[in-house]
Amino acid sequence: MRISFGTRIKSDKIHQHNGYGYATKCMLESLQRLGYHVEDNDSTADVEIWFDQPQHWDFNPNSYKIGYHPWESTLLLDGWAEIMNECDEIWTPSPIIANWYRKYNGITVPIYVYEHGIEHDWTPVQREVEGNMKFLHIGAEAARKGGWTSMRLFKQAMVEKNDVELTLKMINSEWNGVKKLGKTNFINEKYDFDQLQELFYDHHVYIYPSWGEGFGLTPLQAMASGMPTITVPGWAPYKRFIDPNLAVESELAASTWKKIHPGKMLRPKFDSVISAVQYAYENYDEVSDFAMKQAPQIHAEYDWDTITKRVFSDLEKRLK
Repeated sequence: MRISFGTRIKSDKIHQHNGYGYATKCMLESLQRLGYHVEDNDSTADVEIWFDQPQHWDFNPNSYKIGYHPWESTLLLDGWAEIMNECDEIWTPSPIIANWYRKYNGITVPIYVYEHGIEHDWTPVQREVEGNMKFLHIGAEAARKGGWTSMRLFKQAMVEKNDVELTLKMINSEWNGVKKLGKTNFINEKYDFDQLQELFYDHHVYIYPSWGEGFGLTPLQAMASGMPTITVPGWAPYKRFIDPNLAVESELAASTWKKIHPGKMLRPKFDSVISAVQYAYENYDEVSDFAMKQAPQIHAEYDWDTITKRVFSDLEKRLK
């Protein structure tokens, strides 16, 4: 099978990007390891996959068309559903998003789930707390991911504690460059993969009270590395691996960002975030042991090649 993979980011540039670009890189490498012939915008390809927002899709006329799209709220932007229904199939990284496409948006073509995976680089390592216990959040440039909420709630949870700190990692040109504020450190610059990975291993707890994710890759990376992770099971495809004591309760509520994310999102409950932060602090050995026990199964189920082989084997069966 010849596959054309479309994205705004060309394959020789994707390693420089987060989000779409990082996932694209991992998919392409997995497909190549599995023996598929993959090229950018190949007009002779049997199957063409566009991994991007629908308004950027640019299919060739004669290919089998797959639109691959993550999303974070119940409703799509105007015009997207019509574009998606022109495909032969729609793929999304999350079962809940697939359900929202059917239930709220009238997607009539078949919908399948291709979850994101984990690279072998995320070796599980049990962290030892020497000095401050360090919490980490990545992605504070997007308000829905809960970085600034994490800072406020972390301050409330740890008001009397002096042996803790929180790091917010972001890429935000509008932020004024403050490096530290109280117990919070700020990193506002692009990191390559090795730098990001070092940042994960240098911290003890990951905190990610996001309102919604098309998949939610960074919490899974944290858990795969043996890191206790505070996040929202409501949107997480991998909720079975989240420590129940660190699981953030949520409720489906009107989106705060209606122009970007119409409809409803899974609003985290603030008291639940505070309780999880306090629990991780007071019971670190317990939550660390839980994370280490989950990590091998995360790697087994979420290995990129395991997931990709299954998804494309099923695709081949459908095309016969």
